[in-house]
Amino acid sequence: MIEAKPVQDYLFAFHGIELHYHASSVTLAEPVLAFLRHYRSESASEKTVLTVRFEEVRSTADIPYRISKTSKTLFSGTRPAMGDSLRSIWRCDVVQDRDRLVADFHDQGLLVIDGVLGTAEGYFINPEAMHADVRTSFFHFALSELLKRRGLFTVHATALEFQGRGVLIPGYSGQGKTTAFLSLLRSGFHYLSDDYPLIRDLGGHMELLAFPMKIDVTDHSVEFFPELRTAPTGLLQQGICKKFFHAEDLYENSIGTSCVPAIIMFPHVVDMPHSCLEPLAKSRALEALMPQGLLVYDQEVARREFHALSKLVQQTDCYRLHFGRDILDLPDLIKPLLELRKSA
Repeated sequence: MIEAKPVQDYLFAFHGIELHYHASSVTLAEPVLAFLRHYRSESASEKTVLTVRFEEVRSTADIPYRISKTSKTLFSGTRPAMGDSLRSIWRCDVVQDRDRLVADFHDQGLLVIDGVLGTAEGYFINPEAMHADVRTSFFHFALSELLKRRGLFTVHATALEFQGRGVLIPGYSGQGKTTAFLSLLRSGFHYLSDDYPLIRDLGGHMELLAFPMKIDVTDHSVEFFPELRTAPTGLLQQGICKKFFHAEDLYENSIGTSCVPAIIMFPHVVDMPHSCLEPLAKSRALEALMPQGLLVYDQEVARREFHALSKLVQQTDCYRLHFGRDILDLPDLIKPLLELRKSA
């Protein structure tokens, strides 16, 4: 084992869920503290709901958990290890090992998630060699898996709130998702998430919950917005692939909390002078939304997530956004629809 270091304990209050995070090093603590900076808490209740513990180890031999021979492989893949000073390839196998979900990152470490107990334990080798975004992604994966089992589901989308009504903009990279999001944000909408908002079924209606994180932008997107083009030095920072900034550093009082989802729009960029919205059938909207959910490895959790996404679609107005060259005028298209929803 590496030399023992004091474990730092951090407490977060996350949409009514108490989360304890234990980190054995500053390297493992700092990215998570930045990731959940809006949810730091000073007081704990008597009952811990979720616990995540990340430890730094010297090698795989020092990881105390051993995957059993009877485990079932659910996912296996590789990709380039961008921003890593030691490795060129990132490897991951996700297995179901008895009642635990285990992500084996091989020479990077291991992550063990117990959804029933609400705990996750990560053991990481040379984490200082990993980009901070990679360390954050390990924590986000663990947290998302734990939240699913408590009825909070993640959708790959940008999300905003305006006068109590929410807008979801799902989509893959290059379809105008972030550009549409920024057009609305700068016009007085509140920021919920740039990538992974949460949804929760309250029985009578669905709730859209904030998960604010850094906002990633390409140089192409920056050119559309004067405040980004002329941003002071240091506001736009360089990430692994894109630049990023924090919403509150540019748009004052822009962070939202929760709202009732009202509109889902699926953007695609078109070479037209004006943007327009095309109503989308509920069945088509659900079909387009399903791939934007994160991978679900538990059948019962998958069933509940499908029910939540179906209910979300049924309770919102769904559109295909044909996103033209009038980028800064998008709020004029969206706000009247939200006003109609509010008065209905």
